[in-house]
Amino acid sequence: MSNYIGKVGQYYRDVINEMRKVIWPTKDELQDFTIVVLTVSGILAAFTFMVDWVINFVMGKLL
Repeated sequence: MSNYIGKVGQYYRDVINEMRKVIWPTKDELQDFTIVVLTVSGILAAFTFMVDWVINFVMGKLL
């Protein structure tokens, strides 16, 4: 049991050490990335809606 606790403790120490190496984005970079993600998500949603609409229209005419 104590070996398990030692491994868990080592895991958390490793996580902390790795998190210190992370280069976090600045506020401006974060805002820019958020705008890109929202824009691409909107474009993909619109594309998916249009494809769905066309398929439904074609299937409605065939059936």
